[in-house]
Amino acid sequence: MKYDLMVSDFDGTLGTVPDVIDDETVDAIKKYTGRGGKFAIVTGRVNSSIMAICRKYNLDGIVISYQGSMIKDVKTDETLFVGGIGIDDAIEIVKKFQQEKVKVIIEVDDMLIYNEPSDYIEVYKKRLNGNVIYKKDLCAFIKEYGKIIQKINVNCTAEQSKTLTDKLNAEYKGKIIFNNGSPYIIEAINPSCSKGQAVRYLSRYYNIPYDKIIAVGDSTNDIELINGEWHGVCVGDGREELKKIADEITVPYKDKPIKTLLEKYQMI
Repeated sequence: MKYDLMVSDFDGTLGTVPDVIDDETVDAIKKYTGRGGKFAIVTGRVNSSIMAICRKYNLDGIVISYQGSMIKDVKTDETLFVGGIGIDDAIEIVKKFQQEKVKVIIEVDDMLIYNEPSDYIEVYKKRLNGNVIYKKDLCAFIKEYGKIIQKINVNCTAEQSKTLTDKLNAEYKGKIIFNNGSPYIIEAINPSCSKGQAVRYLSRYYNIPYDKIIAVGDSTNDIELINGEWHGVCVGDGREELKKIADEITVPYKDKPIKTLLEKYQMI
């Protein structure tokens, strides 16, 4: 096969809300893994959300959630890696976001912690069965919880998202990565737990060299996923920032990019 490992973003690449993957793509993935290929999903979603989707479609393999802060085996539910943002950094980032009057959400251990309602929170209330929790003081929660935070999320306008993402990336200079899963979301992650680092983990885990790996995404939170030593592909209707760094631009989401790539490189 051309590539022994395919790593795919979920939303806008493999599937879409409400947690749907088209049947032709599912069949293509199963043919690929049936031939010995490895397929992994890497997403900004919380772990339980993406694990439920994999089980719905009987997709085994490795799932990377929170953009790389948690890596699990779907079949065994074994946790292979957990990382995130340290307590002091997390508190500092939350305070900076709150100064900008945007809605902040803490993501940790399959919980979403919030202190203001938002569209994002309403969506996840339907997915997480009680693990969406209101806390008046987010910084106090982080301190009391006493563990690393997988991801910090912000729900805001597209203009705020662009302005704040650029501002904070310039300020933090790579110490923390700020990117966007959609035009209305800012995500803060530890750079050691990025989607790109997750691909490197999978390379070691499966003992597959980079030149036998293909990774596919569509948004700016896929920059680290695409911009690596492996073959990086941007979905045809993905963000322009991603297209500029991709090795290849494939078909738009509606034309089934994962299936298209598996067919193009004769992996099924």
